[in-house]
Amino acid sequence: MPNEQPWYTIGFDADYPIMQTFEEEMTGIQASSAEWLLNLSPRARILDLCCGYGRHSLVWRRDGYHPVGLDMSADLLGIAHKNHPKGPWVRGDVRCLPFAGATFDAATFMFVSFGYFKTTSEDLEALREARRILRPGGGIYLDIKLPSSLRANQPPDTTFTISNVSVTEACHIVQSREGERYEIRRTLSRPGGAERKYFYSVRLYEPETLCDLIQKAGFEEIHLYGDYDATTLTPDQPRLVAIAKNPA
Repeated sequence: MPNEQPWYTIGFDADYPIMQTFEEEMTGIQASSAEWLLNLSPRARILDLCCGYGRHSLVWRRDGYHPVGLDMSADLLGIAHKNHPKGPWVRGDVRCLPFAGATFDAATFMFVSFGYFKTTSEDLEALREARRILRPGGGIYLDIKLPSSLRANQPPDTTFTISNVSVTEACHIVQSREGERYEIRRTLSRPGGAERKYFYSVRLYEPETLCDLIQKAGFEEIHLYGDYDATTLTPDQPRLVAIAKNPA
């Protein structure tokens, strides 16, 4: 990889929200999907894993739930705290969560926040930790890209301007020791400022492989969907949305 440090420890700085501008309008739909598919009770406690700057947690709090946002990025948590000072916002690693067991009613990996680590065993650690902090009967919601759809619709290399920032982006599917990964190389430049280069790499999970991993983590009642509205999963659907329950 281009950097000695793991990419996910340095790739989410204060400029990252710029790249979420196009996704902001989907925040309510994404958050509502988790509420609906997990059948959350009023005032449910939600652990928003890899919460970034907290865009989903803010919706859940508005809807009457009790979210806690966890992320590794101090920069993004700082933005989250600025937007909602009471939070709570927690800095931590999903492989070793700083919470007691059976603390939450739901845990979420929203919008491709799963599959960052180098090995599938680390992804499994994250799922097992998510199950540990869930009460019996609690649910997990996970949203990633569907590999078949991504292969058929890979975006071309592109350059565009957003919020007065010039962005050059190249996205490719590459083979790793443990399967395919989706990699993004991005350069941001402001007028009169230095260029900033970013690298992102996310494991692609086939539906069957993801289902097996969730089951291996100890979850039951696993359901897979092709979009946020519980569309039947077919190879041409845009998303791979998974829900499952911690055994009661």
